[in-house]
Amino acid sequence: MKRLIFVTIIIFLFISFGVIYSPSKTLYQMVDTYVCEEELGMAELTAKAQVNRKELLTVSYCTCEGVAVGRWSGKADLKCDPPKDIVYACSCIGKNHY
Repeated sequence: MKRLIFVTIIIFLFISFGVIYSPSKTLYQMVDTYVCEEELGMAELTAKAQVNRKELLTVSYCTCEGVAVGRWSGKADLKCDPPKDIVYACSCIGKNHY
């Protein structure tokens, strides 16, 4: 009987430790970036490639939407040439660890 209680307590402690520890390892972060592309699907792929291993180690997905010129004109390093002349604001979700 004592052994059963001891094993139950040990299992409970391992499960508790896993529940407490695991959320801290799976925290996601979001990174915003601007990209130039001609269509939405390519903008999402470009944004994912742009932030992968620079701001985030692993990128789950990126969502993009087209923006007006006034919203991004402050970024001097963003020059769009045809046919990739539509500016997309993208938000990427990922992790800083594996």
